[in-house]
Parts: sequence; structure tokens; C-alpha cells
Amino acid sequence: MRTGEQRLADILAATVDASRLVENGHQRFLSDPLMIRAAKNIISEVGESAKGIDDTLLNAIPGVPWKAVKGMRDKVVHDYPELDLEVLWETLAHGLPVIHHAIVEHNKKPTR
Repeated sequence: MRTGEQRLADILAATVDASRLVENGHQRFLSDPLMIRAAKNIISEVGESAKGIDDTLLNAIPGVPWKAVKGMRDKVVHDYPELDLEVLWETLAHGLPVIHHAIVEHNKKPTR
């Protein structure tokens, strides 16, 4: 079983992948089914990893709406036909960088 810190590393890796998608731009994202599928997978991985992390550790990382992160995972996995691509893009372009930054800052703390 993976530790919470390992799962945080998984989330960081996923956020880096997300940034690579964002670099291609909004219009390309909307017109490329493969990029959309990749985005859904990334968000699913982030949410699933977050679900496996103890609340004590999650609460030690301020500024991240972990409940919403987990909920977005559920929406991507279960409501994919109804998923708004603009919401997906906003999550990639704006939500995941916030998570990335928060985890990086958490990892800088001397005692974790």
C-alpha cells in the first residue's frame, strides 16, 4: 500500500503532465479528443490519490479544496458524457497548478 507521501508524489507527477497539456493551448485542447482523454485520466489520478491520503496529511497542506478534488474525480469517472470541457480545462489550467504549488511548499517543510 502506498504511503500518503508517495501519493502526494503521484499527484505532483500528474500535475506536471497536466501542465504539458496546458502548454498546447485551450483551442488545441478542445479540438483534440486524445488530450481530453488524457486530461480526464490525470484528474482521475489526482482525485484517486487524494482519496488514499489520510485527512491529517491533507489538512497539513493548506489552500487545496481536497473535497472538491475528490469530487471532480468522481464527476470525471462517473459523469463523463455530461462533463463540461471548459470545467475540465479550468481544472487543468488553474486548479492543478494550485495543488502543485501547495504540495511543493509542503515538501519544503523541515518536519513532515
